[in-house]
Amino acid sequence: MLENISRYITPDIYKVLYFAGHQDEIVIADANYPSYAMCNIVIRSECPDNSLLLGAILQYLPIDNDRESPFTLFNVEDAHYKESPLMIEIFQKVLKESVGRNPDINYINKKEFYERSKKAYALIQTSDYRPFATVLVTKGMILNEY
Repeated sequence: MLENISRYITPDIYKVLYFAGHQDEIVIADANYPSYAMCNIVIRSECPDNSLLLGAILQYLPIDNDRESPFTLFNVEDAHYKESPLMIEIFQKVLKESVGRNPDINYINKKEFYERSKKAYALIQTSDYRPFATVLVTKGMILNEY
């Protein structure tokens, strides 16, 4: 056991975060996501709340500033939901707390999200059953000062 690390991040998740490179994408997927059909590297997490896992990961993972947005969510207008799901608001709050500002969020349709998932470096599937509890995060670079 170690101290002062998130219980939501397993050793396999730390390994993926460590080895992912600049602009690699990592998907945090809900329990209903077709993970094994989407990505070659799938890691299971028993975290019941993807927003908690996202907040924990963002303590360690640098976010990409080269893209339009380092965070991508489903465009819910393409879905069968008439109102904005609660997860959109929850993710926005977690991202603001983690990044320290209102970050730009990219919203794409389901088909495009699935295509991006297929190209992702890794996918972390949790036990979160809420609709739209899936987010794609683009890793940034760490700049060392010499």
